[in-house]
Amino acid sequence: MTASDSQSRPWSARPGPPRPVVPLLLTVLLLLLVGASTAGAQERYSYTAALSPTIGGSFSEGTDNTGVQASFTWRTQPRTAVGFRLGTIDFSGDQVGSMASPTFRYATISGEYRFQELYYQSGVFFGLGLYQLGNGVESEEGPGLTAGVTGDFPINNRLSVVVELSGHYADIDAASTYASASVGVAYHF
Repeated sequence: MTASDSQSRPWSARPGPPRPVVPLLLTVLLLLLVGASTAGAQERYSYTAALSPTIGGSFSEGTDNTGVQASFTWRTQPRTAVGFRLGTIDFSGDQVGSMASPTFRYATISGEYRFQELYYQSGVFFGLGLYQLGNGVESEEGPGLTAGVTGDFPINNRLSVVVELSGHYADIDAASTYASASVGVAYHF
């Protein structure tokens, strides 16, 4: 057997112990879901999915651009949650750095702490993100941070109106600080 023979075989056929990446990821996901289900016994719901139109942009180029944000959160303990947010802000007609009409995209994961008010829940969140600014011709990507405040105003047991203000710091040369405001509908389950 030559060195080229071992390189042409798929990783599962190579000698040695199998790579435990997939079982490890499944175990972590299972533990997170179990933790969320125990929190659900103490709260009205365990999971929230929301969709919101947004307005925002770069502090250096203006914050009057439109976009959309989708989010998914799950309760881990009473008044605490983990949230994923995916969003875009379209800079149509604007110049950001050397890019004409780019789109700002983000994917964030954050820890959230909620406060029960008289009629609604307010909250704060802080987390990490992956960011991209691109226009189809050129693109910049980088890691970053996010922080914000949120309010959840119930309509009934399953639906609510979600209001959110967030800031983003991205390691992108063209523009590094962004803000967004959103108002949308959330479904709790």
